[in-house]
Amino acid sequence: MIVKNLLKAIKPFRLASMLATYALGAGLVQYVRHMKDWGALIQGGLFLLFVILIIELLKILGQLRDIKNWPKDANLNEIKRLRWVITLVIATFLTAAMTIFVDWMIRRFLWDGLTFLILGFVILGGVYYLSDVRQALRPYKMLIEALLFVVFPPAIAYFTQSAEPHRLLTLVVPGLIPVYLAYRLLTDLKTFHEDLRTEKLTSVTHVGWEKAMVFHNALILLAYLIFAMVALIGFPWFILWPVFLTLPIGLVEIWLMEGVRRGKKPLWGLMQFATACVLFIPIYLLGFAFWIR
Repeated sequence: MIVKNLLKAIKPFRLASMLATYALGAGLVQYVRHMKDWGALIQGGLFLLFVILIIELLKILGQLRDIKNWPKDANLNEIKRLRWVITLVIATFLTAAMTIFVDWMIRRFLWDGLTFLILGFVILGGVYYLSDVRQALRPYKMLIEALLFVVFPPAIAYFTQSAEPHRLLTLVVPGLIPVYLAYRLLTDLKTFHEDLRTEKLTSVTHVGWEKAMVFHNALILLAYLIFAMVALIGFPWFILWPVFLTLPIGLVEIWLMEGVRRGKKPLWGLMQFATACVLFIPIYLLGFAFWIR
């Protein structure tokens, strides 16, 4: 029971998004500045990972306060033991994260821009935690996630290696945000009826089933429109063009979603796979181009 509940803190899609965009930021700095400190890059990735795992474990700890969220057939002593173990794991991750931060301070590795980003990431992580606790924040949870898992990680990776900003950093991220939101809308659509039954407020229950499907499709198209726009304003075409090879996958996903909107049986697994491909394949293609050039 303990291991099963600890594993709930691992959110595969969110962690994969964070680590993938972090690697993308590292690839960008390799492309424009060259890597100067591999150790700091690894430490930065671990710091982000520890912060997110702490937040997810705090969520689980908070949920266990309500007897309705207890595992089946669990008694009070087992729940106390589980909460104690979760607290110890949180303390371990917190110690590890603080060790990295203090090490950077001692080595005078931190500078104003990087410090601001790290503190911003931690504060936004707190808002992400509150989005599960405060009902009023739940409709905005996906936007908070997009900032936390798509926007901040590449910036932190880049600025662990360089104090000089580069325009490509601001151009490479915007096209990824709509696809992340599209995937999260899809997961909320999948659980819509259950969320409605339990009166759980999500983005989909907030805007409605049909509007959410329209938004999902529009966000996928918006991503490619943004990539086209950044190409027009100066992003190197020889790096960007492979991203558009994933457009057929995005169109298939839109076709599948339109079928659901017209009453066809949803193929949730295939749709999640297609939407994930539209996010992770461009990240891989862009990152690979940055790393090899």
